[in-house]
Amino acid sequence: MHLLILGLSDIVRRRIRSALGQSPGVARVDVATRGLADGEVARGWTEGEVFRDYRAALDRSPADVVYVSLVNSEHERWAELAIASGRHTLVDKPACLGLRPAERLADLAQRRGVCLAEATVYAYHPQLDLVREQFRAAASPPTRVTATFSFPPMASANFRYRRALGGGALWDLGPYAASVGRIFFAAEPTTVSCAILARGGPDDVDTAFAMLTTFPDGRSVVGSFGFDTVYRNRIDVVGANVGVELDRVFTTPPDLASQLRVTRREGTSTLAAPPADAFAAFFDHVSRVLKARDWTTLTEDLVADARTVRRLRDAAGEE
Repeated sequence: MHLLILGLSDIVRRRIRSALGQSPGVARVDVATRGLADGEVARGWTEGEVFRDYRAALDRSPADVVYVSLVNSEHERWAELAIASGRHTLVDKPACLGLRPAERLADLAQRRGVCLAEATVYAYHPQLDLVREQFRAAASPPTRVTATFSFPPMASANFRYRRALGGGALWDLGPYAASVGRIFFAAEPTTVSCAILARGGPDDVDTAFAMLTTFPDGRSVVGSFGFDTVYRNRIDVVGANVGVELDRVFTTPPDLASQLRVTRREGTSTLAAPPADAFAAFFDHVSRVLKARDWTTLTEDLVADARTVRRLRDAAGEE
């Protein structure tokens, strides 16, 4: 696929740039960025065209897939324009600030016959297949998940502290909290509870939250997420006969051989997951479904997670 990236964000610089070089499904990369210095950076790593205007890029680039990597508040606008131009569209999380925008873009994508997907890429890391395999082997489906993703405060100028830019932990980390149950239980929650734990920044946005979602058959997800503590990034999945603990799950470094701590009735052991790049795995998956013209699940997942984030915000009393 020929990819056009709108925005030279931090995640593009740190992770997407290298991942694209590992993904055989990506043939060419164009970049649109408004900063002069950023334009020079982009020219240093891509052989594709570099645009200084997002609209011009959509008008002139022959790319068939657009990746939107801007501040949260800009995702909906540019994703809509990309979809309207007839291109498959991938969006950094959160894809939209709200359920109605997500449903509207999904409807537009369906009418235009293109894919709309949110880049919640940790779900595509092969280590999660290894986790699920432990439960299949034990004939013991997972019933409880505990998740923690929290890191130290950022610079005060970071957009995540600005309400108008889609800041706040619930917008920025909510897609992780929402997707865990979908990934391990293949279902949406029946009940949702959420509480804001801390606020901060110039706009006093939510900087940490705790949540509980329950699912049919006694299943649940408990989690804490935020940017106000030392670094924690882990998940603990348990069932009747087996449990798996995994560190660095939401943002796994591509060179890390993850260690799964597996507990069974007879004792605990460690299982290594080979290094892998979650972004490269995501792009490979997108390439495959586009070739097969079978991308419905990607769009359904985006809307399902937006629905759960909306319920988390309602439970926490956030607009």
